[in-house]
Amino acid sequence: YKIIDIQQNEEAGIKDVTIEAHGEYAYGYLKAEKGVHRLVRLSPFDANHKRHTSFAAVFVYPLVKKEL
Repeated sequence: YKIIDIQQNEEAGIKDVTIEAHGEYAYGYLKAEKGVHRLVRLSPFDANHKRHTSFAAVFVYPLVKKEL
């Protein structure tokens, strides 16, 4: 894979990233990952042990050659 663009979040983590994946059937393997992903966890940094939820939107597009 190749990182095309990355924007860090002001507080922590990544706000936005664009990755180009290469390889045989790369689009076929990754196209099912499109959509919204949710991560629910108990944060080790929260003294009240509350559940924290993070979301990530995933878009998958095939890379089309300029010449058809």
